[in-house]
Amino acid sequence: MKRSLGQVYTDIYNAHKDDRYVGFYKVRQPDETVDPIASKNPFFQYGPQWKINRSQLSYCFTSGKMKNMFPLVLEVSQNLIKHIEAEGKLGGNPFDAKDLASKFTSDSVASCAFGLQGKAFEDPNSEFRRVAKKVLEPSTILSIKLLVMFLFPSCSKILNVRFIPKDAAEYYFDIIKTTLSYRKEHNIIRNDFLDVVTHMKFKSNEPRLTVADITAHAVSFFGDGFETSSITLSFLLYDLAANIDIQEKVRQEICEVIKNHGDTMSYEAIQDMNLLDRCISESMRVHPPVLSLSKICTGTGGYTLPPCNETGKEVHIEENTPIVIPIYAIHHDPKYYPNPEKFDPDRFSENNKSEISKGAYLPFGEGPRICIGMKFALLQIKIATVAIVQKFDVRVNKKTKEPLEINPNYFMLLAKGGLWLDFYQRSQ
Repeated sequence: MKRSLGQVYTDIYNAHKDDRYVGFYKVRQPDETVDPIASKNPFFQYGPQWKINRSQLSYCFTSGKMKNMFPLVLEVSQNLIKHIEAEGKLGGNPFDAKDLASKFTSDSVASCAFGLQGKAFEDPNSEFRRVAKKVLEPSTILSIKLLVMFLFPSCSKILNVRFIPKDAAEYYFDIIKTTLSYRKEHNIIRNDFLDVVTHMKFKSNEPRLTVADITAHAVSFFGDGFETSSITLSFLLYDLAANIDIQEKVRQEICEVIKNHGDTMSYEAIQDMNLLDRCISESMRVHPPVLSLSKICTGTGGYTLPPCNETGKEVHIEENTPIVIPIYAIHHDPKYYPNPEKFDPDRFSENNKSEISKGAYLPFGEGPRICIGMKFALLQIKIATVAIVQKFDVRVNKKTKEPLEINPNYFMLLAKGGLWLDFYQRSQ
């Protein structure tokens, strides 16, 4: 593929910059009989069933639940540091930032969502990571499969095209079933996602969750916490490596905040790292992991849009018509962000962030369908970044092709040729 779907949307956006909107044909919806796990993911759902699943998952991602999962993610970050040190690549022998970040998020999600030791750092071909890569690893086949699902859903049913491969779905189901049974038998409480889901309270008229439902929710957690988080973490590390002065300021903030919290890396401490927050926000603006969003017009009778330009006419959007929001294009529009290619965390300072137009910053989406796993994603990105910046000076290796280009063979944002970084051990 020469250009990804997200790049095509960006081209359409840039070709119609003076228009408020532009039309083309697109539809999407996994079929429940073909792909029972993906069909229960709120990302793919609409109407009453979306509200039910969204409500159930929202309960699992409150700040209190994230605080309980903090020690689990912190433990994985310690394994991340040991891995960097043990690989013997310090100074001039680079790491692929995406591969490194994927190992971290894979183990983090394995621990928090499935109650497993993912062991991605010990074994790059560990079973959990192997299955995870099978679901989301960039490939031409995956891109073609997604194009069929998103553009020709009726064909995807006929051809039995699934977002979650059958053997992967069976693997996740078996993990959940075995883990739930073991915990019940041995009265194990771990304060992770499975504990939250299994102890969820329901109204008298609401059906209880089946093992299949819990599996679907765990896979939704996996989808929110694995690939998009690893993409964001890898680009954030690149941005800090490419802007050494900002990296040093982040390091100073980390040291000061941890000192103010009794020399302890805690959940409360990372909430006070304001510069780190701004760096994450700006990195997700420049490099949004999801290049575009798809929405559906759910209003009864549809919705009428004003003219797209001064000479146009009103356009009526029929009910159930899909709408695409080109996130990458909006994030790089100089109308909203002057000098949009520049990495500038100050765009998100207290004084400046109010100047950002509503709807012009969408790395997690917006409104009632905003990314449900946002808090967990930010939690693990912050923990990993703090652990790395405390221990290492990070630099861009010459193997990284700059200026960065988008890899066209994936439906999310990846750098063509990879993001290659050097890690230099800091004296404590």
